[in-house]
Amino acid sequence: MKLTHYRQTLRPRYTFATSQVAVDEIETIVVQLEHDGLIGLGEVVPSALYGQTLEASESALDAMRGRLGDDPFAIESIIARLIEHHDAQRAAVAAVDSALYDWIGKRLNIPVWRLLGLDRARTQTTFTIGVADPDEIRVKVKEALADGYDALKIKVGVEHDHDTLGYIREHFDGPLLLDANQAWQPDEAAEKITALAPYRPAMIEQPLRTEDWQHMAELCRLGIAPIFADESCERPADVIRLRGCVDGVNIKFTKCGGIREALRMIALARGLGMQVMLGCFVSSSLAIAPPLTIATLADFNDLDGHLLLADDPFEGIAQAGGIIELGDESGLGIRRREI
Repeated sequence: MKLTHYRQTLRPRYTFATSQVAVDEIETIVVQLEHDGLIGLGEVVPSALYGQTLEASESALDAMRGRLGDDPFAIESIIARLIEHHDAQRAAVAAVDSALYDWIGKRLNIPVWRLLGLDRARTQTTFTIGVADPDEIRVKVKEALADGYDALKIKVGVEHDHDTLGYIREHFDGPLLLDANQAWQPDEAAEKITALAPYRPAMIEQPLRTEDWQHMAELCRLGIAPIFADESCERPADVIRLRGCVDGVNIKFTKCGGIREALRMIALARGLGMQVMLGCFVSSSLAIAPPLTIATLADFNDLDGHLLLADDPFEGIAQAGGIIELGDESGLGIRRREI
């Protein structure tokens, strides 16, 4: 198998901001896995939150070339080897995992969702409204509702949260997911979350810092909304550790390493009575297709990374309002957009 990669630059339509960081431009890495005349594709979306950089991802990809073997169908053993040697670079592992599944689907001439025995990859996605000044938030909300999105995810944890949420609830009565991105301390979080009750949140994500995960059990007991772990839940072992402390987990391929590991996390969460959300970072459609492939297994899907872009270099995900869907094309069904 021949593994190559190159960087691509992506620009969101608006500055994408959380309570922790703001970005106007990002770079990701497109991975191409070639074997027997077919090419499987994947995308590395590294996150500094997990010690991942473009340079570290590229170095890991280069080292992975000698660990792939010559059988793309041997995904289990390939991904196990890559995690063993590149555990800290699971965004890169996820891209190779994606490329393997894409290659197999193309070789067998079936979509990956069918290969996995799942229902058609079709789901409601939330649309994320990042942190911004009140005027910009109003513009974003109006645009999102005009475009037909029927579930919104709002970044909270800043001083004008109530102005934002009050405005949204005046114009939108659908599911409202709130993401604090580790904004609060344990001694203030209960008060902050109680104050959010009038806005009827469908869930509240990562209200505390990563290391304060045990305190989230107290917030679950408030009964305001289900509490989900994001930054505190990276890999399968974290799902077990979080049992009894959260109501659900947000699984992102950048954190866990791709379809293979995500399926393990979903099985663990279900077995432990926890809800599941599939999330993403700002990226092209190429990084959204793999989690969309398994999205029918989740309670919530926040798979709008490509919808936040000014221009997406890839295509293949159909959209109708807040519904996104993969078709019957073989593999992941994603192709580079023709200019």
